[in-house]
Amino acid sequence: MRAIEEMKFMKNKKAWIRIVEALIAIMIIMAGALYVVSKKPVKDISDEVYEKQRQILEVIANNESMRKQLIEDGNTELASEYVLKNLPSIWDFRLNICGVDEICTHQDTPNDKDIYTSEIIITSTLTSYPEEQTKKLIFFAWKR
Repeated sequence: MRAIEEMKFMKNKKAWIRIVEALIAIMIIMAGALYVVSKKPVKDISDEVYEKQRQILEVIANNESMRKQLIEDGNTELASEYVLKNLPSIWDFRLNICGVDEICTHQDTPNDKDIYTSEIIITSTLTSYPEEQTKKLIFFAWKR
């Protein structure tokens, strides 16, 4: 009788050891899978973003009504509307207009995201605006 009980105990003990071995094997496989997934390279999109920003800024700089509003009023309303229509919806942005010699920042940009910044000089023609009204337009963009 005692021998039968000892055999049952040994079988139960072996079963628990197999369960623990299986759990350890699963944990090793999951750790390996997580390691491989975490090493997946992150796609660098900075060149694409800067190119899109450059295209948008060129159109703004060449549009007479947007240029006039930026230089005379310091207002970015028309330019912001244009950017909103041409920037992908997953991106957020801010425009800032300042003097050419100034360092421009924007308070509404997030601190926890990658911010892509481009700038362009907005100038006038000799007959339209005085020379001292040359401005710099800064374009901040980031993923939402």
